[in-house]
Amino acid sequence: MEKFVLWFKAQLGPSPLIGISMLIMAFMAIISMLCSLPLWIGCLLLVLTLAGANFYAINRIAGQWPQIVAGPTIGTWRVQTRSQLKAKEGNVQAIAELQGMIGLGTVKQEMTTLIHRLKVEAMRHEQGLPVSPMSLHMVFTGPPGVGKTVVARLYGAILRDLGVLEKGHLVETDRAGLVAGYLGQTAIKTKQRVAEALDGVLFIDEAYALAARASGQADLFGQEAIDTLLKEMEDKRDRLVVIVAGYPRQMQQFLASNPGLPSRFTKTIAFPSYEVDDLVAILRAMAQREGLRFGHHTQPLVEDYFLRARGLPNFGNGRTARTLLERIREAQAVRLAPQLAGGAVDLAQLTVSDVRAAIAAM
Repeated sequence: MEKFVLWFKAQLGPSPLIGISMLIMAFMAIISMLCSLPLWIGCLLLVLTLAGANFYAINRIAGQWPQIVAGPTIGTWRVQTRSQLKAKEGNVQAIAELQGMIGLGTVKQEMTTLIHRLKVEAMRHEQGLPVSPMSLHMVFTGPPGVGKTVVARLYGAILRDLGVLEKGHLVETDRAGLVAGYLGQTAIKTKQRVAEALDGVLFIDEAYALAARASGQADLFGQEAIDTLLKEMEDKRDRLVVIVAGYPRQMQQFLASNPGLPSRFTKTIAFPSYEVDDLVAILRAMAQREGLRFGHHTQPLVEDYFLRARGLPNFGNGRTARTLLERIREAQAVRLAPQLAGGAVDLAQLTVSDVRAAIAAM
């Protein structure tokens, strides 16, 4: 009913009184025109008008009838979007994109299990069967560059397509986005981030920084952000999904810092570091998207580099692959620039010399 009122107000414009007056004047004008015509013509036009209006209404109802499903409580109803209908048939683009990600086998398996559970619970609800409450908030653990943010974005899109969230957008933040300079302001700042993420997913990277302790003293600012977040998650539990992410050990400490956190975040998904084969595949996929191709004998060089890089403390998984590709492109530019004036140059080829120069620069 509320949505109908909002729609009706939009049709009436900024001044409802003027809008209603215009509707009445238009109706009177039509009646006046019909009365000025011969009786049989007026009756014919009136019948045609009524028939057209009924046909339009029936057509609209018939078109939306398959989209009407059970609402959140028994006895209520809601209209699903076409993307949500496709989701029920398993034809969700976000799911296909998730399955198409390189590596992350255990992550895909965990997410697929969750998606199947959501589909079954939705069908049970539509059939009037008891539905078990599910916590959709999650903890993502793992090193940087393993796709946690990408999976969070796809998770939001999947929840939207399944009808769990209305928008499913992703709002990414960290400690700096939640904590202010003075006590009291942090709660306001945290609520603003939650408001931005309503009907979607709030992704808090390096969430353990909120529970960090300096010189043995509790972090009052971070604690204020956590307390505010927990209250917002409870007050807006039907419109908000929160994902906290970070290194495994630090995230365990984060969950132990507040007794309310473990009960909110009951699901943890571990993101392992990419294997060498996965990193090579990611590098090739990035290059292909940018219209580049690797030449012969380049793969052994790349494999050897990733094998050594995985043991370094600053290894960034997919981010390291992205940085390496940028260095390779720089090396290619240095090689090709002097040749541009001479005629046709293969701008797509990445050679052994390009890769070697890039690895040396890393």
